[in-house]
Amino acid sequence: MIKRVLALFTGALVAFSAVCAGGARVSAVSGATGVGLAEHAMTAYYENWSYVYGGSSAGAVDCSGLFVTYKGVGGNRTNLLGSSSESGSVSNGIPRIHGLGLWQPGHVGIYVGGGMAVDARDERSDIVYHNVSSKSWQKWFKVAGVNYPTTGWQTFEGNQYYYENGEYIVNCTRVIDGKTYTFNSSGVANGGSTATADQIAAAEAKKKAEAEKQAAAAAAAKAEAEAAEKAAAEKAAAEQKAKEEEEAKKKAEEEAAAKKKAEEEAAAKAAEEKAAAETAADEQGELLAQSLLTDTIPLEEKSIPRVKAAVVPQIEEQMPENAGSTAFVMVIVVFLASGMFFLIYQMKHTVNGRSYVPALDLSFAKQISRRMEKALTEKSKKLLKK
Repeated sequence: MIKRVLALFTGALVAFSAVCAGGARVSAVSGATGVGLAEHAMTAYYENWSYVYGGSSAGAVDCSGLFVTYKGVGGNRTNLLGSSSESGSVSNGIPRIHGLGLWQPGHVGIYVGGGMAVDARDERSDIVYHNVSSKSWQKWFKVAGVNYPTTGWQTFEGNQYYYENGEYIVNCTRVIDGKTYTFNSSGVANGGSTATADQIAAAEAKKKAEAEKQAAAAAAAKAEAEAAEKAAAEKAAAEQKAKEEEEAKKKAEEEAAAKKKAEEEAAAKAAEEKAAAETAADEQGELLAQSLLTDTIPLEEKSIPRVKAAVVPQIEEQMPENAGSTAFVMVIVVFLASGMFFLIYQMKHTVNGRSYVPALDLSFAKQISRRMEKALTEKSKKLLKK
């Protein structure tokens, strides 16, 4: 009952602290260390703090409250993992660092080293100290606002740990500051006896070899990264070139197809126009033939239009300044020709009491018509020259 009352009281503090914390990443809090956070978690376990939803005061915390009650670290209380600057997968191993955060969906805890962790679990369990493998942690992360050691001695629960390259060392013997130490699998240092000169020399040689090894590894990693970057750049350039060539090829094909289509359309149009012209010419030829062969049309009506068609355009093309007098002469010539054809057509004779037309067949009429056309054309040209 008391826990529920505390939950109601502290619930409002959760919203307030979330608003104040916001989504910003927090810089390292003065005096906050990874070992200090681990010591804080162990204190909560030893003192049997209660689990209170939304709790953020000593003695009454929830999972994220266990973090923020240590000097306000953690960043955004509702997203401690998101506030972190560095994180990784637990399945790949947890770095040997005291005070790392552990995360699984909806819950967080604190890694205290040696494969152990502490978390404020629930109202039934309160604060739990457990092996990391006993709970389904998915991510580890460096808590926002916490300073983590890189090298040197650290004390946790009265035991000495030595950090190198950001992690405490395990399962080895080292000469440090002229003394020999042995470190077990949990990283706890034992011994501390004065080292001999040979031990010191060996330690220095080993340290130098490790430094050279690390330098070589760093150089190899740098070279590998540069090679990968160069390969990626070359690949990107090759892909870009291939893409441009493909686009150019596609464009050329489209242009060729468009040109071919235009040529085909032009050829089709020309063929249509030629066919239409041939059809029109055939129709005109048929009409002319029918006109010449039709007996009901007088001879002069067949010939005079042809004379006009042959003579008049030439007169119009070469029309002199005295166009009026020339036109008058042509009218007289056409009139006389028409009268002549009319007289020939109307001539009648009587033989044995019957009237008849002198033998003047169509071929003869055509010959006369052509001769008249030729004579009139030559006459017109002579008149135009004068």
